[in-house]
Formats: sequence, structure tokens, C-alpha cells
Amino acid sequence: MGATRLMATAVALLAAVGAAGTAQAATTGPAVAREAAGDAGALYGGGAAQAGARPGTSLVLTVAKGESTRPVQRRAVLTCQPAGGSHRQARDACAQLAKVGGRFERLQLDGGACTMQYDPVTVTANGSWKGRKVAYRHTFGNACTLATTTGAVFSL
Repeated sequence: MGATRLMATAVALLAAVGAAGTAQAATTGPAVAREAAGDAGALYGGGAAQAGARPGTSLVLTVAKGESTRPVQRRAVLTCQPAGGSHRQARDACAQLAKVGGRFERLQLDGGACTMQYDPVTVTANGSWKGRKVAYRHTFGNACTLATTTGAVFSL
């Protein structure tokens, strides 16, 4: 592919990413659009995605009330090594995920007892853990069960 054509393709891709961020801003707010734009920058040449770099961790985590993933009540980006993103407890969340090798289904903290009240909460995690694709979704019986099972991971 010629340099001119390659440049045109790159410009078109970045324009599409920018349009997606703009559309997301219209429906979910500017903070979420900034997170999406930051994710796009990491994916398309900004930072650890460059050739020769170690595969990184970048996850978009969501929490929704009910048995559906929508509407999202809380959303955060979690990056690890170094811990960061918009997650409030990034360092603790990364440490807990590291203990289970980034396998969300293996999170099982012993955080205490919960009532049997059914008030479902659905969580998702999408992105990558040390270069491995992650697509996780689970509905917990209530927010207490979510907290005692996942600890800081979904404390967004």
C-alpha cells in the first residue's frame, strides 16, 4: 500500500473513531466520551499498543440495575501496570484481578454476609487483560452480593 493511501486510510479511521466518540457523547455524556476517546488513542497508536510493547490491560467496566446491561448506572475505565483510568479504586481492583489471572468468573472474595433480598445488579467488563480479550457479563442477586464477591473491581 502506498504511503499516500496508507495516510488516507489512517485519517479516515481516526475520523471514524472521532465520530463514534461524538455520537457517544451525545447519548452518554462528555466524561464517557473522553474515556472512549482515550481507549481509541491507546488502540490506534497512542501508547502501549505500539509494536514491541508488553500487552496491556484496559477494561471498560459497567454496572446496571436489574437483569439487563442497560441503562448503565456507572461506568469506568480500568488500566493496570500501572493502575489507573477513571476507576476510583484502580490499584485494589488490579490487585484483585491479578490474583485470579484476570478471570472475572473466578473472583470470590469473602467479604461478609448479605440478605437474600432479590434486587439484581448486572455488571460487564470488556477490553483486554494482559493482551487477552475479555468479555464478561454477570447478574448478581443484589448489590451486597456484588460487593462481597468482586470487592473493589466493580466499585465504580
